[in-house]
Amino acid sequence: MLQHAPLAVPDSQPKARDVRRWWREPLLHFLVLGGLAFLVHHLWFGGTAPRHVLTEDAPLEQIRADWFAARGEPPSAAQEATLVQEWVEEEVLYRRALELGLDQNDTIVRRRLVQRMRFLLEDTSRLEAPSEAELRAWLQERSQKFALPAKITFTHVFFSRGRRGSSLGASAAAALDLLKRDPEAQVDGDPFFRGNAFEDATPMEIQGAFGPEFAESMAGVPPGQWIGPFKSSYGLHLVYVDHRVPGTTPGLDAVREKVERDWLQAERARRNEESIAKLRARYAPEGPR
Repeated sequence: MLQHAPLAVPDSQPKARDVRRWWREPLLHFLVLGGLAFLVHHLWFGGTAPRHVLTEDAPLEQIRADWFAARGEPPSAAQEATLVQEWVEEEVLYRRALELGLDQNDTIVRRRLVQRMRFLLEDTSRLEAPSEAELRAWLQERSQKFALPAKITFTHVFFSRGRRGSSLGASAAAALDLLKRDPEAQVDGDPFFRGNAFEDATPMEIQGAFGPEFAESMAGVPPGQWIGPFKSSYGLHLVYVDHRVPGTTPGLDAVREKVERDWLQAERARRNEESIAKLRARYAPEGPR
């Protein structure tokens, strides 16, 4: 009967020793470190050299225009050369900042870009002047906005809360009784810092001088008689209205400039909203969540 010789088991110890010896080779260390250095350089400085910034690339017309706008005269040859070098320096720093991603996640840069984008949207949506029909329709739909305010010419007698104290009401009532009997009578009022006579005062002007409560009381005062007393922020007033001009809706010629400016502003806002809506459809089609 044939005897089979036992199979030889390969010795793995020499190979393990060879691998450890290979990892300890200085040449391998040099190659690995060199590769890592190359990778870091590639990630930091970019894989390819950027296009050089040349002085002839400088926007000379813009540089000259900015200098002239600031100083009222063109730059000299030496000043222009310095400005070009400053532009080169700024361009180099700008390009490097973009390579490093410094424009990313920066609130100030983000707001500036958004602002410039809004300016761009307004610039690209140039508006033609509205037609006569458009202006008339605009005025008719917004007549209250362009209405000329009522105007009142009046005289008042003032009684100071600070001076009169507890006798404030009685002093005003006695003076009103005298003026009703004799509208030309002289009464003992107190000085008012804005004066005692107002000519063609609008409701807003009256409110600014006396306060909202007094201005509201003046709305229904009939002309040609003394009436009151009316409260203000400072005390009591007896009022004589000489005449009043009611508020009116003006014709287009009287407010053409205001109407056209309002139309252009609203139309520009409408077109901007349309442009932003298109951008939303492109970049955020799902809308807010």
